[in-house]
Amino acid sequence: MKKNDVIFLEDIIEAVEKIEKFCRGFNSRKFYNNDLIQSAVIRQFEILGEAINHLSSEIKEKHSGINWARAVSFRNILIHGYKEIDYQIVWKTVKTDLPTLKSQVKQILTK
Repeated sequence: MKKNDVIFLEDIIEAVEKIEKFCRGFNSRKFYNNDLIQSAVIRQFEILGEAINHLSSEIKEKHSGINWARAVSFRNILIHGYKEIDYQIVWKTVKTDLPTLKSQVKQILTK
Protein backbone atom coordinates (compact mmCIF):
# COMPACT_ATOMS: atom_id res chain seq x y z
CA MET A 1 0.00 0.00 0.00
CA LYS A 2 1.26 3.45 -0.88
CA LYS A 3 2.27 5.75 1.98
CA ASN A 4 -0.19 8.42 0.83
CA ASP A 5 -3.03 5.89 0.86
CA VAL A 6 -2.31 5.15 4.50
CA ILE A 7 -2.43 8.87 5.30
CA PHE A 8 -5.73 9.35 3.46
CA LEU A 9 -7.28 6.25 5.04
CA GLU A 10 -6.27 7.56 8.47
CA ASP A 11 -7.84 10.92 7.57
CA ILE A 12 -11.09 9.09 6.77
CA ILE A 13 -11.05 7.33 10.14
CA GLU A 14 -10.29 10.60 11.92
CA ALA A 15 -13.18 12.38 10.17
CA VAL A 16 -15.60 9.58 11.03
CA GLU A 17 -14.48 9.58 14.66
CA LYS A 18 -14.93 13.33 14.91
CA ILE A 19 -18.45 13.02 13.50
CA GLU A 20 -19.18 10.28 16.05
CA LYS A 21 -17.86 12.52 18.83
CA PHE A 22 -19.86 15.54 17.65
CA CYS A 23 -23.08 13.50 17.47
CA ARG A 24 -22.61 11.56 20.72
CA GLY A 25 -25.70 12.01 22.88
CA PHE A 26 -27.70 13.46 20.01
CA ASN A 27 -30.90 12.18 18.50
CA SER A 28 -32.19 13.34 15.14
CA ARG A 29 -34.26 16.16 16.62
CA LYS A 30 -31.31 17.62 18.55
CA PHE A 31 -29.17 17.33 15.44
CA TYR A 32 -31.73 19.11 13.22
CA ASN A 33 -31.89 21.99 15.70
CA ASN A 34 -28.17 22.50 16.26
CA ASP A 35 -26.46 24.59 13.57
CA LEU A 36 -23.07 24.31 15.22
CA ILE A 37 -23.05 20.51 15.20
CA GLN A 38 -24.47 20.43 11.67
CA SER A 39 -21.64 22.65 10.46
CA ALA A 40 -19.01 20.57 12.23
CA VAL A 41 -20.40 17.33 10.80
CA ILE A 42 -20.63 18.76 7.28
CA ARG A 43 -17.00 19.89 7.49
CA GLN A 44 -15.88 16.39 8.43
CA PHE A 45 -17.87 14.92 5.54
CA GLU A 46 -16.04 17.34 3.25
CA ILE A 47 -12.68 16.15 4.62
CA LEU A 48 -13.74 12.51 4.37
CA GLY A 49 -14.80 12.94 0.73
CA GLU A 50 -11.63 14.80 -0.14
CA ALA A 51 -9.48 12.08 1.43
CA ILE A 52 -11.34 9.45 -0.60
CA ASN A 53 -10.84 11.55 -3.72
CA HIS A 54 -7.08 11.37 -3.17
CA LEU A 55 -6.88 7.61 -2.64
CA SER A 56 -5.06 5.73 -5.38
CA SER A 57 -7.09 3.90 -7.98
CA GLU A 58 -5.33 0.72 -6.85
CA ILE A 59 -6.85 0.95 -3.37
CA LYS A 60 -10.29 1.79 -4.74
CA GLU A 61 -10.16 -1.11 -7.19
CA LYS A 62 -8.79 -3.56 -4.65
CA HIS A 63 -11.59 -2.63 -2.24
CA SER A 64 -14.37 -2.14 -4.76
CA GLY A 65 -16.96 -3.36 -2.25
CA ILE A 66 -16.79 0.09 -0.69
CA ASN A 67 -18.88 2.65 -2.53
CA TRP A 68 -16.12 5.26 -2.80
CA ALA A 69 -17.93 7.21 -5.53
CA ARG A 70 -21.05 7.60 -3.39
CA ALA A 71 -19.04 9.13 -0.55
CA VAL A 72 -17.34 11.57 -2.93
CA SER A 73 -20.71 12.46 -4.49
CA PHE A 74 -22.11 13.15 -1.03
CA ARG A 75 -19.18 15.47 -0.33
CA ASN A 76 -19.80 17.28 -3.62
CA ILE A 77 -23.48 17.73 -2.84
CA LEU A 78 -22.62 19.18 0.57
CA ILE A 79 -20.10 21.61 -0.86
CA HIS A 80 -21.86 22.71 -4.02
CA GLY A 81 -25.45 22.36 -2.87
CA TYR A 82 -24.92 23.92 0.53
CA LYS A 83 -28.15 25.93 0.27
CA GLU A 84 -30.22 22.77 -0.13
CA ILE A 85 -28.67 20.32 2.33
CA ASP A 86 -31.14 17.71 3.53
CA TYR A 87 -30.16 17.17 7.15
CA GLN A 88 -32.33 14.06 7.37
CA ILE A 89 -30.04 12.45 4.80
CA VAL A 90 -26.98 13.70 6.68
CA TRP A 91 -28.27 12.22 9.93
CA LYS A 92 -29.17 8.91 8.27
CA THR A 93 -25.67 8.76 6.78
CA VAL A 94 -24.11 9.42 10.18
CA LYS A 95 -26.11 6.65 11.81
CA THR A 96 -26.18 3.99 9.08
CA ASP A 97 -23.32 4.45 6.62
CA LEU A 98 -20.44 5.79 8.69
CA PRO A 99 -20.09 2.83 11.07
CA THR A 100 -19.77 0.49 8.09
CA LEU A 101 -17.28 2.75 6.31
CA LYS A 102 -15.19 3.06 9.47
CA SER A 103 -15.07 -0.70 9.88
CA GLN A 104 -14.14 -1.27 6.23
CA VAL A 105 -11.37 1.33 6.27
CA LYS A 106 -9.95 -0.05 9.52
CA GLN A 107 -9.81 -3.49 7.91
CA ILE A 108 -7.84 -2.07 4.99
CA LEU A 109 -5.37 -0.43 7.37
CA THR A 110 -4.78 -3.63 9.32
CA LYS A 111 -3.90 -5.69 6.24
